[in-house]
Amino acid sequence: MKVAALLFCLLFSPFVYAEEPVKPASDLVYQVKSGDTLGKLANELLDNAKRWRDVARYNQLPDANRIEPGQMLRIQQPWLRSKAGMLKVEAVTGLAKAGGKEIKVGDELSQGAQIETTASSALRLRLPDGSLLNMMESSQLQVEKLEQRQGDAFFSLFRLLTGQVETFKKKYPEGMSDLAIRAKTATLGVRGTHFRMREEGGRAYAEIEQGLVSYDAQKTPMVLALAGGQGSVADGEYAAEVVNLLPPPTFPSLPNEFDTPYIQWTMPELEGATGFFGELARDEEFSDHLVSVRASKRKIFLRDLPNGRYWLRLRAVDGRGLQGMEGKVSFAVNVPPRKFAMTKVYVTGTGVQLRWVGRKEGGGYQVQVADNLQFNKPMLDTRTSDNLVEIARPKQGQYFMRVRQVFSGGVTDSWDVPMLFEAPR
Repeated sequence: MKVAALLFCLLFSPFVYAEEPVKPASDLVYQVKSGDTLGKLANELLDNAKRWRDVARYNQLPDANRIEPGQMLRIQQPWLRSKAGMLKVEAVTGLAKAGGKEIKVGDELSQGAQIETTASSALRLRLPDGSLLNMMESSQLQVEKLEQRQGDAFFSLFRLLTGQVETFKKKYPEGMSDLAIRAKTATLGVRGTHFRMREEGGRAYAEIEQGLVSYDAQKTPMVLALAGGQGSVADGEYAAEVVNLLPPPTFPSLPNEFDTPYIQWTMPELEGATGFFGELARDEEFSDHLVSVRASKRKIFLRDLPNGRYWLRLRAVDGRGLQGMEGKVSFAVNVPPRKFAMTKVYVTGTGVQLRWVGRKEGGGYQVQVADNLQFNKPMLDTRTSDNLVEIARPKQGQYFMRVRQVFSGGVTDSWDVPMLFEAPR
């Protein structure tokens, strides 16, 4: 019953989409050739040999046994026979595999493929209808159906075993390009929309950025209609509900360019948010995915970024684990050449000793240590003639040290690029 309800919702529901309205599905127009019969056309082009009756009625033929060369017949797209479609790999970050074999850009994947991404990896796939599907890190996806009919009609069905996918589904007329993604406890049916789906700990999370989808969840009497800005969680035990997603996060005022490879800021408070989740990429389309970004509270920290421009998108996470609407920001990193480099962090009986190497042209050094990149409340601010300092043992965590040269007469150089170190237990 639920499968039937889902198919009805996919094919016949009067949903209003966020995109502009579309025209009804265009028919395939076939010009009759010498020797053609409706039976022959049904056997060669259509999904059912008995479909010739539908063609005859649709074209209001007075005699189904007589069609003439040159005559134009209109055939509805859903009647056309399907063939296997292909997924094209457009971008790979890190390591992704299909059937145990490493995937590379330009590869094509067919129905039946089981695709996986490892930690810190991502994959972008182009569907036969032109839609995009992004697999995030530590995800597994089974391609159950990938069909392309004569003309431009498509059907895709994926099983999400674990992890998260994001889809930008192109809008097509009803029956022309249907997409469904199944998780353990729910199935998400899609036409034109931008959404995410995640399978995690036996729960299926659906988050809709734009458009409208059907969400068929176990223990839920009716198929849910989820619109842009809504989501739901299915755990297979309780009925799923329509939930309003948290709004896009607001970013604080950030410089257009950072001069350190470590970037740190605190997000403004957002009611209902327990943390933030997102992705960092080198391009605005997020095809060159670098790393996933997680923050259990409001503090965002990015590290070891080479010089260049970056794009970051973040979503606030609510108490159910649903990720809200995404917000984006772009910034550049332009770090000058380093003068000093940390060599070792030594744990002593009373504290932690920090050592560095670098140029020394007489005089000594000024050294600061802080738990933030602003150094507004340094834990240590001292001068030394040696390439080392010792601080009282701090709590376990991340800290920063910066050094600048002090020349004779007390003249100081500019601060060097901060150095990150981990304080052990």
